Amino acid sequence: MKKFIIKKNNYINRDVFAFYNCEYIGYQKKGNPDFINHLKNMSKKYNELDLVNDFIEVYEKAFEDIKKLINNSLNYLVCVIPRSKIEKSYNQSQLLFKKAISCIVDNLGLENGTNIIHRIKNTKTTHDWRLENNTGKTPYKGITLDTCEINKNRIKDKNIILVDDIYTPNVNVVEDCIQTLFDLGAKDVILYVIAKTRG
Repeated sequence: MKKFIIKKNNYINRDVFAFYNCEYIGYQKKGNPDFINHLKNMSKKYNELDLVNDFIEVYEKAFEDIKKLINNSLNYLVCVIPRSKIEKSYNQSQLLFKKAISCIVDNLGLENGTNIIHRIKNTKTTHDWRLENNTGKTPYKGITLDTCEINKNRIKDKNIILVDDIYTPNVNVVEDCIQTLFDLGAKDVILYVIAKTRG
């Protein structure tokens, strides 16, 4: 696991510590964590049984990393950044990433907040090639609050580990989500992702 800093910008008003397991190089390129692409499953071509090995790989990597992050403290609420479309538009096999993180949280005895942030309005996925009819707005300041339903009462005064599959610098979806959590009263937020793109 490697550490980096998300620097403050127009979307986020402070520097935030972040961690990632591996680099995202490009789908089907040597050494790339393609299991993340499989779990994204944008075309709905896989069922849950097709994705068992990918689920296990995410679980094993994230379990060990999050265990190190918490350092024997159970004083963390773990949240997941929602997918770009409203959840009911996905089938169950497309929600396996969040399920893997939920299992990890429960097994580590942390507070499970994987369902605290729900997308209620479609946004445009930042990877246009992955989805037909890619409707919704591109990232802007405040997009998280505008397009998500958030259980605000569970965020106030909490130390939060915010989880996503891939972090891409300068897209600012993650930054906006982190700032939203701070605005809603989170004490601290750190980001954990399976992979970080170069840049």
